[in-house]
Amino acid sequence: MERDELKSRLIETALKITFEQTRNNAESFAQEFNKLTQSDEDPIGEWLRLTKAKRGNLDPDNLVILELLVEIYRKIEALETRMGGNTKKYLALEKSATINTIGHGCFMISENILEENTLYYGRIELPTFPTRVVPVYFVYHSKRAWIEKIHARDEVEWDGYVASKERALIRSLKSNKKAENGE
Repeated sequence: MERDELKSRLIETALKITFEQTRNNAESFAQEFNKLTQSDEDPIGEWLRLTKAKRGNLDPDNLVILELLVEIYRKIEALETRMGGNTKKYLALEKSATINTIGHGCFMISENILEENTLYYGRIELPTFPTRVVPVYFVYHSKRAWIEKIHARDEVEWDGYVASKERALIRSLKSNKKAENGE
């Protein structure tokens, strides 16, 4: 299917992205992309996923508590890392911008600084629970950045974020319509 034929509802948002054309540093970008898998970045999250897989669906009450404990563990680990002087190092990327519109498999940035039919490597800060840095390869074409390569787990998080923004928009439209009708 041609990209232009792909229909994705575009939703307004504000996400940070840093990016660079791949032609100058392709090998370094590939190494970072592979290193930033969720399992490498988050061993406690991987443990939680494996526990869910082994035991099937966990009791929802216990699952919430377990996920909160995992998040507390992550925060403590991040504090220890900072206090020890070790901060997570990412490759320096040439450009940064704000993603102002997202869809399934695509996004648009606020500035007109992308070159047509050019492959870019970027990192997007996705405000999920917990906040994630999502590495992506994308191509700019027809006024949209089309995601070419993303880790499977990150794609699930991306699509979930897009869907949650769509639901919020629908709720907003419904409440505005009710307000207009005096309900």
